[in-house]
Amino acid sequence: MPLSDINVVNIILGTGGLSQTGFGTGMILGYPTGWVERSRTYSSITGVAADWGVGTPEYKAANAYFSQDPRPEQLVIGRGTLKPTMIFKLTVATVANSQKYSVVLNGTQYDVTSDASATNDEIIILLQAALAAPATAAGFTAAIGGAGPSTFLTLTGNAAGNWASFYPTDPALLTLQQTTANPGIATDLDAIVVENDNWYGLITLYNSSACVLAAAAWAESKLKVYGVQVQDSECATVAAGIATDISKALQTAAYFRTFDGYHPDNGQFLDAAWFGRCLPYTPGSETWFGKTLAGVSAMSTTPPYKMTATYQTNLTAKNSNFYYTIAGRNITAPGKVAAGEWIDTIRGRDWLQVRIQESVALVTMNADKIPYTDPGIGRIDSEVRAVLARAVTNGFLASYTVTVPTAESQTLVDKAARILRGYSFVAPIQGAIHLTYLTGTLTN
Repeated sequence: MPLSDINVVNIILGTGGLSQTGFGTGMILGYPTGWVERSRTYSSITGVAADWGVGTPEYKAANAYFSQDPRPEQLVIGRGTLKPTMIFKLTVATVANSQKYSVVLNGTQYDVTSDASATNDEIIILLQAALAAPATAAGFTAAIGGAGPSTFLTLTGNAAGNWASFYPTDPALLTLQQTTANPGIATDLDAIVVENDNWYGLITLYNSSACVLAAAAWAESKLKVYGVQVQDSECATVAAGIATDISKALQTAAYFRTFDGYHPDNGQFLDAAWFGRCLPYTPGSETWFGKTLAGVSAMSTTPPYKMTATYQTNLTAKNSNFYYTIAGRNITAPGKVAAGEWIDTIRGRDWLQVRIQESVALVTMNADKIPYTDPGIGRIDSEVRAVLARAVTNGFLASYTVTVPTAESQTLVDKAARILRGYSFVAPIQGAIHLTYLTGTLTN
């Protein structure tokens, strides 16, 4: 039974509650074999290595998560049973004569060079030939699709659950899209939370548009936040006004519980690293902007992780995030969910809602009786104020003003039903400073 059955808290911006530990815990949707349970909880990368081996995407994501400083105390890996069949689609963005085209598969770069009379077909045929053998070794098939100027290359997993890191080094020359179908992510997540709901940050490994949108829709109705690394080239290369990519779709859906971060290399696990870096903080005490992530390569002006001013503008306009270098330091930016709110605001709000709900429920359940009198209402009031004061101390709220109803103001119907109405508070959020505008005047 959720706490909302006896205590309804609505903070305008789930149900049930998370422990303090739960708010600092991420969950990777993985696909193990031989498990009976739907989840396992780990306190270090050592346990993950023992269960998964170091070559699996689950291990790599967990390693990115646990490698941060400060680092989280625990990680949940959930057992999905509906394995995706991973598919990449590679198209030629620019046909150029005598041009080198480069892709990276599982950490190894493969280069082809067009001739003096280049065509789309020629480039795709060269890439297919270069990738045929290494794709097979990775458990994938490199195949040519389309015809003429529409020719493209696909890398398709030979079995459901096969995973690979794959990306072009320059999205201005080659465009990548994950086209993996959604096998039923919501079904797996529903089964996992029935067994273990004490986690907050959702991480997925197969991040096509179909998979991401399914996970985002699921998270929107839960007390969770979904963070996802997107690698589709058009997230960065296509302007927000005409885009149809994952980042734009998330923004259009106005998801408050999903944030995406663009990085062309899906093997970087930007999402897992970012969760690992920020979840250790008390909710509301942190900002997700300006964080340096261990083990993640920052975007730069040159390949293999190309970030231009135009790409940055496009991503920012879609409320997408990125990891880049500024003033010699690698940082996350800007730190927003798809709807445009700050990630830390969503997390702080969730914490506040759960703690108030929990505190008020406990006092009503533990007391022999809370009388329907002004002193009885005062006991409820003191619990709420205690949580609000903690939120101020944590740095989430700047202050708060509470409106406490009297027993006399309640209707006879509500009194008979033992329902208290009219209690409310207003609390400005502290926020954070990310950008500073300064004006100086020099004089003789």
